Amino acid sequence: MADRIDSGTLRIPAREPDFVRRVEELSGEDVFACYQCGKCSAGCPFTSGMDLLPAEVLRLLQLGDGRVLGARSPWVCASCLACGVRCPKGVDIAKVMEALRLFALRRGETGLRLGDIPPGVPQIALVGATRKLTP
Repeated sequence: MADRIDSGTLRIPAREPDFVRRVEELSGEDVFACYQCGKCSAGCPFTSGMDLLPAEVLRLLQLGDGRVLGARSPWVCASCLACGVRCPKGVDIAKVMEALRLFALRRGETGLRLGDIPPGVPQIALVGATRKLTP
């Protein structure tokens, strides 16, 4: 008799690195709930500045791929919630991005570099970036 598949999310504990579990703990989100429909990426207004689309960030987390830790995308994310509103599974991707930023900050890394700030950026954006990007 074949094994039954339950309706829960698929997890592969032997391959799931600690950083994935840590991101899930920090965000309170289940990254394995995402089934890659791409609605988050289609609705994100900031993908032009990202190296990985929001759906790709989640997929790399699902695969336990450490490249997601060096991605620029979590730092570009404005936490506007456009992705989470569109997610049919209810994954709050903005929380996952925040968790990735926090994970990096706790490792002593930062995404804020003064040379990368374009001229004419509104003050509120600089305040938000300072709050979000510095340890």
